[in-house]
Amino acid sequence: MRKRGPRGCQIRRVLMRSKKVLIADDDRGIRTALKARLAKWGYKVVECSDGLGVITHAVAEDVDAMILDYEMPHGDGQTVARMIRCESDAPIIFLSGHVRETFRPVVFELADVYYLPKPIESERLRTLLQDCITGYRGAPAGASA
Repeated sequence: MRKRGPRGCQIRRVLMRSKKVLIADDDRGIRTALKARLAKWGYKVVECSDGLGVITHAVAEDVDAMILDYEMPHGDGQTVARMIRCESDAPIIFLSGHVRETFRPVVFELADVYYLPKPIESERLRTLLQDCITGYRGAPAGASA
């Protein structure tokens, strides 16, 4: 039988705890649908409706990942992502109806920033979120740049 050192135990504890995801969208219906889906997948969810809320909650709640609308009141996606990176290294997944070229500057400038188009494909979001949170490095499944 293989012995597990303290590091193995620590990794197991981290993987076992529920991961916390911040969702932000000014559309209450989208937030509600995302929250229900993420809860079903076993995530704890923190939600807000604008860019200022994202900045406040991203740090105060110590989230494992963020799913953000690109256009929200009180802060566009690029500005919010840059401000968050000063305080948090949690992966950011933008959801938007905009063409992906809009996201190229922020995706290439900042680490762990991804884009998924609306309407949201549930399994694509789930796979990307899992890859981001578990620290998969490379191009996470379902990611667009």
